[in-house]
This record gives sequence, C-alpha cells and structure tokens, in this order.
Amino acid sequence: MHSALSVLQENFKAIDQRSHLAATLEDRLNADAALEPVARPTWATPDEFLDFADTLARLDSSLIDQLASGTPHAIAAIHSLDDVPIHSVVDHSMQPWAAYIPPSYDPHKPAPLVVFLHGASQSEADIIASPWVRKEADATGAIVIAPYARGDSGYADPAPLEVYQSIDIAETAFSIDRKRVYLAGHSMGGFGVFVVGPLHPELWAGFLCASGSLTDDNKQSAARALAGKRVYIVEGALDTAVPPSYPEWTVSWLRAAGVIAGYYEQPDGGHPLGTIYPAFSQAWRDMLKGVTPRAKP
Repeated sequence: MHSALSVLQENFKAIDQRSHLAATLEDRLNADAALEPVARPTWATPDEFLDFADTLARLDSSLIDQLASGTPHAIAAIHSLDDVPIHSVVDHSMQPWAAYIPPSYDPHKPAPLVVFLHGASQSEADIIASPWVRKEADATGAIVIAPYARGDSGYADPAPLEVYQSIDIAETAFSIDRKRVYLAGHSMGGFGVFVVGPLHPELWAGFLCASGSLTDDNKQSAARALAGKRVYIVEGALDTAVPPSYPEWTVSWLRAAGVIAGYYEQPDGGHPLGTIYPAFSQAWRDMLKGVTPRAKP
C-alpha cells in the first residue's frame, strides 16, 4: 500500500489528468494502508482478513501502476484477478474496473457473469478482494466484474452507463453465456440494483440485493421493469444500517407486482457481507442455478 501511495504521489498530476481521481485514490490508499491486524473485525477470521488485505493491496498497486504509466493491462489476459482502468464511455477518462476469473474458467465454454455493485465508501477493489465473493465465484464458475461506477454516487447518472459498458467489456474479453448474466450488489450496491437493473431488464437473468432495498422513488418503476424476473434479497436480522423491515417490504412489494422475489435472512448477521455469508451463499447459488427464490417464511 505504501509503495502504491509513493507511485501515486510521484505521478499525481498525470494520474489526475487521466482519471480525475488522484485525490480520491490517495484517500483510498491511506485508508487501505490502515488495514493492520488490530483492525480485523470480529466476524472475519485471521485468514479471511489477511486474504482480503493482501488481495486489496495487490489490486490497488496494479491500478496505480497502470494509471501512472497510462497503459492499461489487456483485460483478456487477466488470470485470477486485476483492477484495470477502462476508458469510460461517458467522458473517456480512465476509470477503475476490477475482475475475478475463477480457476475453472475455460475460454471454450461460456461462463456465467456477475456484475457486482460496491457499497458506499467502498470500491471495485473491495468487491474483488472479498473472500466471500470469490468463494461463490469459485463454487459456481462465475466471472465477477466490479465497476467503480463513479464511486459514492448512488449509481445515479452517468454511473449506469459505465455499469452497462462493463458487460460489453467482459463479453469482448471473455467467453460469456449471455443467458446467464446477473446483477448483484451490497449495501449502496444493493440499492443500486434497483436503479441500474430496470434500465435494461432484458439483459439480466437475475438480481441479487444484499443489505439493500427498493426506495419510494424507484419502487414503481422497478416493479414494472422487473415483472417476471427473479430477485434474491439477502439481509442480516441484526442489520442496523438497513433494518430488516426494508428488504422485507421490498420482497412484499415486488411479489405483489408479479416479480419472482425471495428473502434470505441470516439470523445472526449484521450489515457487513461477511456476517451474512451463509444466506448470501445460498441466494447466490440459487440465482446461478435458476432456482425460484423462496418467500419469507
């Protein structure tokens, strides 16, 4: 992390000209560099925390090196994972875009694709560094991509354009099963599922919202657009950031509108993804298998 920060500071002006994100990336690196063992949350094992921190450091370092040189890595050449700056369709700036390719990937066999939206104060790297996301990708053979999509914008315009650009990038670089492309998100990203998904519902085979919900602003449009689609809602019973009443209401509203929505609750889970992993895992695997999501008992 400190090495990446040095590269960023030495190339600050060039990186900012290319991405308009130099100050944001500096804040990110400073925060990520604080991931010392004493910062480990109680719900993560030492191995999970070390895996996350080590992977995050590798992704951050790779991204900064590419922005400093102005030469992105070839996405089709990614093996395992990387954080690559893409040229945004919005303003042609270089915007972060991360991907994880599971070991089972065979370019001769189309793979499912999960586009994963990050939460507030998180980044695309946090999603790919998550051991829980990568475990599910490995278990289901799914490629996972995570766009930065304008950071903490709440996936308001123009962020959705970059999310949909991500699908095109993945399809060009990898062998993707177009009938198995899914949209998922956690926290702000869970809310973002109902902002981004309804814009082109025909492109998605299913939706997974973890620790998020509909809002009064989008409940009508989302319900209309997602009619007949499968939506998997995951929540921790002890979540204080997004109380369970919100995702429960979301499931009820969607089901009443003809959406095939289901509820997966983790009894001892809070807001962080690691605390709701068993329920998240079940919802992910049901989605990839095309299992009808279960209604709340």
